[in-house]
Amino acid sequence: MRPIQILSVCGSGTVSSAMLSSKLTDVLEENGYEVEATEVAPGGVAVAVQSGHYDLIAYTSPVEDSYGLPLLNATGFLVGINEDEFIEELMDVVGKLKL
Repeated sequence: MRPIQILSVCGSGTVSSAMLSSKLTDVLEENGYEVEATEVAPGGVAVAVQSGHYDLIAYTSPVEDSYGLPLLNATGFLVGINEDEFIEELMDVVGKLKL
């Protein structure tokens, strides 16, 4: 099984996206998945999608286009609001991936 490729997006592409990547990795690894995450600002999404293969985009700052990938609004998950609902949505998306 290959790692799940996640594009993590926040306002500056540094602190919040790194925290988000870490939380996503923890949840997915607890469920038996490997994760490779890349952190970017919203302006870097198009370039990242063109230069890499991603399975989903998790964001805390608006993303203009889905680029044909599942988009997960992770703002609440990052700050601890409705985490269970987010994890359920995440696991649903991951369950549909061809790994």
